[in-house]
Amino acid sequence: MRWFSACLAAVLSLFIGEAAAQPPRNLDPVVVTATKTETPRERLGAAVTVLTDEEIQEKNYTTVEDALRHVPGVEIQRSGGLGKTAQIRIRGAGPQQVQVMVDGMRVKSPTMGLAELTDISLDAIERIEIVRGPQSTLHGADAIGGVVNIITKKGQGPPSGTVRLEGGSFETYREQTTLSGSWKAFAYTLSASHYDTRGYLKNDDATQSAIAGRFDYDFPWKGTLTLSGRYTKTDTDLPVFSTNPTVFDPNAQQQSETWLYNVKYDQIVTEWWQTRLRYGQWLNNSGFQNPPPPGAFRTISQIDTERREAEWLNDFHIGKWDTLTVGWEHRDEHGKNRFTFRKEINVVSGFAQNELRLFDRVILGGGLRYEDNDVFGDALTGRASIAVLIKETGLKLRAAWGEGFRAPTINDLFFPGFGNPNLQPETSESYEFGADQRLWQDRVRFGVTFFHNQFNNLIQFVAQPGGLFLPQNVGRAISEGVEFYSEVYPVDWLSLYANYTYTDTEDIATHKPLRRFPRHRWATGATFTWNRLTLFAEATAVTRQFETPTAPVTGKNFNDGYFRIDLGGSYKIWDRAWIMERIDLIARFTTSSDARSAEVLGCPAPPFNALIGVRMAFN
Repeated sequence: MRWFSACLAAVLSLFIGEAAAQPPRNLDPVVVTATKTETPRERLGAAVTVLTDEEIQEKNYTTVEDALRHVPGVEIQRSGGLGKTAQIRIRGAGPQQVQVMVDGMRVKSPTMGLAELTDISLDAIERIEIVRGPQSTLHGADAIGGVVNIITKKGQGPPSGTVRLEGGSFETYREQTTLSGSWKAFAYTLSASHYDTRGYLKNDDATQSAIAGRFDYDFPWKGTLTLSGRYTKTDTDLPVFSTNPTVFDPNAQQQSETWLYNVKYDQIVTEWWQTRLRYGQWLNNSGFQNPPPPGAFRTISQIDTERREAEWLNDFHIGKWDTLTVGWEHRDEHGKNRFTFRKEINVVSGFAQNELRLFDRVILGGGLRYEDNDVFGDALTGRASIAVLIKETGLKLRAAWGEGFRAPTINDLFFPGFGNPNLQPETSESYEFGADQRLWQDRVRFGVTFFHNQFNNLIQFVAQPGGLFLPQNVGRAISEGVEFYSEVYPVDWLSLYANYTYTDTEDIATHKPLRRFPRHRWATGATFTWNRLTLFAEATAVTRQFETPTAPVTGKNFNDGYFRIDLGGSYKIWDRAWIMERIDLIARFTTSSDARSAEVLGCPAPPFNALIGVRMAFN
């Protein structure tokens, strides 16, 4: 038995030695999205989740939608395999009621009102901040359910880079490279990626090429100039012609090109005043072609959209106990269909947000926003929150109330034959309260949130004489539920998490659930790190979702529930040599319920997918 004890002691020493080398987990990150200024998450009255670049690399995520799948209160639904449209829902708020941004720049379509997650690559990303609950006071229209802000990476230190090469199921290949660093006052980050897949079904190919970059210059007078930009080109075959029941399409295709750039200047004027200026532009060109069969007519469309944003923010600090943020914003949005119409909307808004900190234990927040839209008029929204810190026990109690609104899109207002220029914005009133607890020197963290949303003036299509459907403000709905999350780090080489979301929705007019919201959603995962090896396992499960009250005889009213399991990890196969820092073997495997499972009814997802490759780091 002595040899067994010696071997066991050696193994334990490896665990302990490697554990000591592991970086500590950052359980209280600084968040920008919730207040428009850098604020520790501990002081916020809102429910916030932060996904870091380290987590994205650790789990070998390949898309933004996959990185968001395990966030409490968030539902991601992709219409099939890689490259197909992916939508986000939060707390009963649909895709048009959730704001998605890159470095504070809105990336939602002005015509459709949706953010296409598939067109956002995981290039040059430092972190993703998800703020749940109404945020229209700070972020304007469409931030009813919450805000997702993708923040790009600022380079630092000597030049470093990575190269990632992967291949797997359905002839899928993915390549990505990054380069970042800094020299004196100048910092840079560059990234490029490409993927290509044949897909799971006939006519299911998808290809995407993307580049992203960020450049920073820190002036000696405490000012920083930042230029960031992204370009993505996606070509996708569309195998599904119609759903419920599914009718397949052998030849439909779609192309999308997206450009984005942001110019920001931050200046610390005095100890009590900081000012920030930002100007950005977002452009998207989207084409669609579908000759018969199926159908008897050839369909061709080309939609070009553009958004310009200018923002001026000022932070005023009164000692360490009060911060007032005052801002102004102008937004100009264009939508053009080359064959039918061209429209423009201009929006001007002003807002104020105040955070009052009492005794370093009670944080009161409040804000007000006035937004003037040159089409439908103005809107006034408010928000208030409180967070109480009981530091002796590691407990935080929080509550928030807020108003929100969603502006009609260009299509809602002006699309020929289907638009209604008399539409008013959708409105909402929401409240939430919850608690967060930390134990065992922050190795255990858990919390719960109850939320309630009241939606009014919802835009819905109503049948008109002659068989036409026009959008009108006729809908009302309620959503409420509970979010629970937990994170445990029993030892430095093992992390565990689990969360659960209960969402109950109701359309007041029909007394039916809102479309595509599961009542129950579970997510759990574990990460194990030892010596050269890192392994992870994640699982999600959702119950059935209401689809439509008027399904045909051969169709369905509900989309069945499903589960999904992701497994993978990395193994360091090469240590430092010259400029080569390391070479890792990486893998990610995904399996779902069965061949019939679909996140969106009628759009079958691959039952199994695998990607295996290498990741090389240089420094």
